[in-house]
Amino acid sequence: MTTDDKAPDSASPDATSTAGMVEQVTRMVMPGARTHNASRKETRSGTDGKRSVMESSLAPRNHTLPVPNGWYAAVCTADLDGGDIISFTAVDRALVAFRDEDGTARIFDAHCPHLGAHLGGGRIVGQTIKCPYHGWHFGSDGKCVEIPYCDTKIPSKARVRSYVVDEKDGFIYFWYHAGDKVPTYELPRIPEANDAEWTEAHEWRTDIVAALQEMAENNVDYAHLRFVHRREAVPGDSSVFTSEGPFAKVVETLSDGMKFTRHTYGPGIAVLRIPDMMTLLATTTPIDRGTCRLRWHFFFPQAMAGMAEELIEGVTGTYGLQADVPIWRDKVYWEKPVLVKGDGDIIGFRRWYSQFYEDADA
Repeated sequence: MTTDDKAPDSASPDATSTAGMVEQVTRMVMPGARTHNASRKETRSGTDGKRSVMESSLAPRNHTLPVPNGWYAAVCTADLDGGDIISFTAVDRALVAFRDEDGTARIFDAHCPHLGAHLGGGRIVGQTIKCPYHGWHFGSDGKCVEIPYCDTKIPSKARVRSYVVDEKDGFIYFWYHAGDKVPTYELPRIPEANDAEWTEAHEWRTDIVAALQEMAENNVDYAHLRFVHRREAVPGDSSVFTSEGPFAKVVETLSDGMKFTRHTYGPGIAVLRIPDMMTLLATTTPIDRGTCRLRWHFFFPQAMAGMAEELIEGVTGTYGLQADVPIWRDKVYWEKPVLVKGDGDIIGFRRWYSQFYEDADA
């Protein structure tokens, strides 16, 4: 792995430097909040002084991109207690998450192969999950291990799809591959998540209408930072995208030398760092082809703890993520877009991202 997952130094700044850091971060992630002209008539739909009215559907428009292969967050560790079964939709499938008797997290397809009952209504018995309809028991690998009213050989097709699980740093992740192939890369540990000099995770959640690739492509679409997020200028050469295998990195250098890095681990996991100020573990899980579930954990040096809510608002609020939401909701995906100089390395990004659409039959 070539990405740097070392926690930055969290030395305590004084009050003056802390205020300056907050101002820098806010300018980076929420520039319009402090730089736009308050006397100018502006709306969230544009900055030209005109009100835009668009008929929008809650239904996803972008169905052209399939669900990519990769690691995804299923649920947060804190949400799954022993004996519980959590039903949810992800990767365009109905799934269940549970812990077996020894506390190991499991992710299964939700429907029993017998007559289609939803396992979310069942219960955990030892190392198995028991179907609520006819009492079939499915073991840790998804195979049926007991049919209580039948003593003949259990059919080989009596199994539910089970997923490889990796639980770490506050999340329960599962590996999805359209062809049910084994994982091809590992997820990093996040040092800040277990460091007393950093705060505990500040959790932020939402579901949005957007295709997963379209969201990730934003990170190399430098021009939109000016027109959507109200940067004073297009970053241009100050932002660099690099990749190696399933890992990618974007580094943006501001005029004052401050750097913002985003390390990406496949399509569903990213770690954003602003040294000495903030680390964000961002998990984005496709619910289906056109909607995503965001579960983000923010970490701050203890000296920045009092600024946490303001900084989270900067990333997720009006001039941050929320500025992108209506555009993702209503846009379509062009396989061959008309691009110009200054658009950023969108072609390079798409070339890298294509590896996650590996043919299921390959």
